[in-house]
Amino acid sequence: MQAKLIISFDALGEADFLAQAEGIAAALTGNAAFPEPWPSPLPGLTPLKTDIAAYEAAYLAAKAGDKVKIALREAARQTVNTDLKRLAPYLEMVANGDAAMLASSGYALRKTPVKTASSNPQTLPPPEDFQVSRGVLSGTIVIHASKLEGAGSYTVQSTSGDPTVEDNWEENGTYLRCSKIEIGGFTPGKVVSVRIRGIGTHSPGAWTPAASLMVV
Repeated sequence: MQAKLIISFDALGEADFLAQAEGIAAALTGNAAFPEPWPSPLPGLTPLKTDIAAYEAAYLAAKAGDKVKIALREAARQTVNTDLKRLAPYLEMVANGDAAMLASSGYALRKTPVKTASSNPQTLPPPEDFQVSRGVLSGTIVIHASKLEGAGSYTVQSTSGDPTVEDNWEENGTYLRCSKIEIGGFTPGKVVSVRIRGIGTHSPGAWTPAASLMVV
């Protein structure tokens, strides 16, 4: 099965949706794997950033709870949501199943099929439901994933460089849980890619596809 992008953003809160959208726009800026111009009727990178900026303004304006401004925020979010969903199939077509190339787009990737336990009982699959979001403090990232059966701990790595280059990855520690892990020390304005894997009884498991966002 070819690698696919996650294009359902409904479960994300407003701040996390904004972070995801900005991370995608930043990751696609100057991305040699997906050069512009993109074919019509896809949104270009500049219109996409304009729509994201409009959503951010509407999001901030609606924080006081005004119903009219909340409606404007929802409409602006739907515009960005549509942009991202329309763009995803084109990125998948260009990547042609290349998971590393797709990961460089800033979108999260769907779970990658792995060997069954009977064929390789010692290798853990990557944790499912992997997502990253901005932390409360500047320069921090919060990691979320589902508990992985057979994992006693979890290792996290990150990079602000090209996530397709293995030597760019740096260790961010080992943790007993795989949800609400907060890592920090990142430069605001940088796009950071993160991945996580479980550590089993016999060996480390498979890494999740990289997830990227812009740190603030």
